[in-house]
Amino acid sequence: MRRTGELAGAVSARTLLACALALALAAPPALAQSPGSSPNDWVDGGDADSGSGLRGTIAAASSPVLRDGDLDYPREPEAVQDGVMTAGTFEESAGAADPDLVNQRDPENTAAFEVPPAGHDPLLFQIEDVAPSNPDLNRLPRRLFELEPYDPVGIKVGSFVLFPEVEIGGVWTSNLFASPNAVSDGAIELLPSGRLVSNWAAHALELSAGGDFSFYDDHPDENDRGYRVEARGRVDVTRRSNLQAVVNRERAKESRSAIDAATAGPPTYVTQDLAAATLSHRFNRLSLQLTGTITESRYDIADAGLSDRDGNEAALGVRASWEFKPTLVAFAAVEGNARAFDRASEVDGLSRDSDGRRYRAGVSFGDKGEILRGEVSLGYGVQEFDAPGVPDVDGAILDANLAWRLNALTALMLTASTDFTETTSQDAGGVIEHRLGLEARHAFRHSLVGSAGISGLRRSYAGIDVDESELALKLGLEYFLAREAVVFGRYEHIAFRSDFADGSYDADEVRVGLRLRR
Repeated sequence: MRRTGELAGAVSARTLLACALALALAAPPALAQSPGSSPNDWVDGGDADSGSGLRGTIAAASSPVLRDGDLDYPREPEAVQDGVMTAGTFEESAGAADPDLVNQRDPENTAAFEVPPAGHDPLLFQIEDVAPSNPDLNRLPRRLFELEPYDPVGIKVGSFVLFPEVEIGGVWTSNLFASPNAVSDGAIELLPSGRLVSNWAAHALELSAGGDFSFYDDHPDENDRGYRVEARGRVDVTRRSNLQAVVNRERAKESRSAIDAATAGPPTYVTQDLAAATLSHRFNRLSLQLTGTITESRYDIADAGLSDRDGNEAALGVRASWEFKPTLVAFAAVEGNARAFDRASEVDGLSRDSDGRRYRAGVSFGDKGEILRGEVSLGYGVQEFDAPGVPDVDGAILDANLAWRLNALTALMLTASTDFTETTSQDAGGVIEHRLGLEARHAFRHSLVGSAGISGLRRSYAGIDVDESELALKLGLEYFLAREAVVFGRYEHIAFRSDFADGSYDADEVRVGLRLRR
C-alpha cells in the first residue's frame, strides 16, 4: 500500500513536470531589448528578417509612410516611466503589417526626404537676428523651403567652413528693355558665390560674396556687372545677451520697371551700402531687441551727372517678443527713420527729405527643426516729407517670410513686403509698394524637384492718380546629378501694367544651366 502511494506520487510529479515543460515550450519567445535601446524601443526577440516572432512586427529600419498634412511626424518620444517597460499590443503590431503603412523607399531615399532633411547642418546659418524689421535678412525660412535631397557639405578651412558655388547658364528674354515695343535677346550668365562660416562654440562670423555677370548677344550694353560682399558677426556677451552686426555692399543693374527707372538709353546701376547692428537680451519669456541701420544709395547712369535719387537713410527700431513656447513667439515693433537726399528733384526743384514711422505686430514660428518657420506681421506706416506741397504717403503694412514643409515631398513659401519710397515724378511725393508671393516645391523623385510660383506687386503714387501692378508666374525644374551638381531650368512670365504713358509691357524669360557647389 505504501509502495502504491509512492508510485502514484511519483507519477503525479512527473506529470506536473511534463505539463510545465510543455507550457514553457508553447509560450511565445520573451521580449528582448537591444543594447542601447530605450524601453519604448522594445522589439520581438526573434529574427525580424526571418519573420519569426509576433505577427506584423516591423523591422527596426522601417518607418511609417508620410501622408499629406501629417503634421505630427516625426512624433515626439513618449515619456519614460520609472519601472514600467511596455511593448506594443498585439493589435497595434498586427496593423503595421499592411504594406501601405510601411515606407517602401530604400534607406537613401528615405533619408533624403526626412523632416528636417537628413544631414541638416547648423553651421549653414549661425547669425540670423540682425535687423528683424527686414524679413529678407532672415534666410532660415528659405532654407527650410528649398527641399533639396542633398545638403552642401562645405570645405573645412581651419575653424571655418567654406561653401563655394557657381551657376553657369543661358538666358533668353522676349523683352530685354521692358518696353511696349518688345526686343528679344539671349545671353550667357555666370554667377559665382561663396560663404565662409565660423565653427566656434561661442561667437560667430560669416563672410560672403557673389557676382552677377551676363554677356548678351545683340545688346552688350545690357550686360550685367553686379556684385555683393557681406560680413556678419555675433558676439555672445552672456548666455542671455548678444550683439550682432552686418555690413554689406551690393551693386546691381536697376530693373527697367523700377520706380523712376529709365525706360530707354543705357542701364542704371545702383550701389547700396548697408550697416546694421542688433543688441538682444532675453529675460525669461520676454526678449528685447534694439536695432540701428544706416543705408546709403548711389545711382550710376552712363554719361549722366549726379542723380537726384542719391541719398541715405538712418533707422532705429525696438522690438519686444513674448515666447509662448519655443515654436510660437508674438512680437511688437516700432521703428523710426530719417531720409536725406544730396539734391532736390530735377523735375520740380523740391527736396524729397522725409521722416517715417512704422508700427508692426505679428508672430514668428518654429526653429531649425520645425516644419513651419518664419514670421508674419501687420501694421501701419507713414512717410512725411519736409518740403511743403510734397504729398505724404501712408498705409497698411504686411510683411511675411514663412516656409511650411507640408510633408516630406512638398513645401510652400509665403513672402510679403511693404515699402515706402520716394519718387521724382511731377506733383508726387512718395509711393507705397506692396509685394506678395506664393511658391511651391515638390519632389517628384529623389533627385527631381519642381517648383511653381505666383507673385504680385501693387504701387500707389501719393498726390497723382497713378497706379502700377505686376503679375509674375514662375515654373522651375531641378535635377540633382549629385550633391555637387544640379541641372536646372526656369520659366517666368511677367505682365506689368502702368498708368504712365508707354509704361505697360509683357515679357517671357527662359533660363537653363548647371549649378556646381561643394
